[in-house]
Amino acid sequence: MKPDLDEMVRTRREAVDRDLSALVKRHCPEMLTASGGYEYRKMVELSSKMSLVGQACSLIGGYPFDERRLRISSLYGACCFLGDSFLDDFGERAAREYLDRYELLITRGWFDIRNQREQLFYVILGRLFAERDLLDVILRQAIVSLHLSQKRDVEMRSELPQSAAMPRRKRLQLLRECARDRSGHAITVLALLLVPRFPLRYHSLIYAAGSLIMHIDDHGDCHFDRYHNRLTFMNQVKDPVRALHLIFQRNTTRIREGLPESPGRDLLLSFLRRYYRTRLRKNRLERSRGPLSWTAYE
Repeated sequence: MKPDLDEMVRTRREAVDRDLSALVKRHCPEMLTASGGYEYRKMVELSSKMSLVGQACSLIGGYPFDERRLRISSLYGACCFLGDSFLDDFGERAAREYLDRYELLITRGWFDIRNQREQLFYVILGRLFAERDLLDVILRQAIVSLHLSQKRDVEMRSELPQSAAMPRRKRLQLLRECARDRSGHAITVLALLLVPRFPLRYHSLIYAAGSLIMHIDDHGDCHFDRYHNRLTFMNQVKDPVRALHLIFQRNTTRIREGLPESPGRDLLLSFLRRYYRTRLRKNRLERSRGPLSWTAYE
């Protein structure tokens, strides 16, 4: 029986909020109050999405999605939200500082905390890493690969606008690869945090699901990104709706044919279809909202 995604999303938000609200209240309470708690709600949305993908990965890997795996998914979603905010919301200098400090963290195990936001990030990351053996070679490689893809993304932001002589096809290829790698490595880290020795034969398919999520996200955020002069593959391609449709069809076909029939595969495909539809609608609804286009929720 296919999962009822709408009901799962509603109940999952409540569970994620229980996992995260106490941490945020203790370490960065302004996130709960600033602008009516808008940013915190965005964090809960991302973590809820991450928990559904995490549940699919757990089931595909042959493990039940218990309370511990839900907690790991919630923490990982919050970690990704905060990391992305350092990369995207405070300017290029803050993005490069975050990359330098995160590299210090994964090589030395610590960095000096300067504010409440960094404290919350550090606490969440510490709890997340305590759940798994970080000496596992494949998991460490995935974490480093995610860091390197984020670093490449930040470097491209300053380089691409200056490279007027670069052929358009080459520019689109770089943007597409950057989106693919940043989200592909992110979902790989999630799968490996949840499932020890996640089957290698499934890695490329989970990676494909992650890259698809990033393209869907970028299309949904197209108008917001354009307002802030952020280049993405989806806001530079000539026919984004058609391009996204082709990417969606190709990747979901790979996932359907490559993964064995299971509740995990069905959940992953159902989530991708739902996310695809909602972000197409988000793009249409927010065409005229400019800087406010980030305000839509499911």
